[in-house]
Amino acid sequence: MLHMQYRFGLLLAVLVIMVLPVSSTSAQSVPWREDLQPVREEAAIMVGDDALAVELSVTISQQTLGLGYRNGLEDGTGMIFTVEPAAPQSFWMKGMRFCIDIVWIDGDEIIGAAESVCPDPEGTADADRPTYPSGDPVTHVLEVPAGWLAERGYGVGTPVQIPDDLFADDDTD
Repeated sequence: MLHMQYRFGLLLAVLVIMVLPVSSTSAQSVPWREDLQPVREEAAIMVGDDALAVELSVTISQQTLGLGYRNGLEDGTGMIFTVEPAAPQSFWMKGMRFCIDIVWIDGDEIIGAAESVCPDPEGTADADRPTYPSGDPVTHVLEVPAGWLAERGYGVGTPVQIPDDLFADDDTD
């Protein structure tokens, strides 16, 4: 009987510990699941008839990270990458948590896109991740929420206005 009371008391203690409030530090989500705050410069571009507020992905580290480890994009926003000199590009979805349209731009128009591209399943090895190539050389790559192009009927030939001085202070790190 004493042995049974001891087991019951131990079980009760474990249950009490499990329901007690956790300190505010450990109650927060793990760091790799928290939103990343934008730290890039922003600018305005035009795609077709739509103005977009875009984050500039300028440095090598910014371009490598891209939109990775974020939880989404607000309406009317995106991220733009510059490619100098123009060259074929290939993107993958490593670190992505949401679907996007990857828009290939050469000069002042869309030349193609990978539409509604979604994150790889958790645990996908880098060697097994699909890539999304532009095929032809591009001067810019625009990432917008998935379905953005289709919702507006934009595609190859859609005009894009990017200010000439948008990437004037390019760095490489």
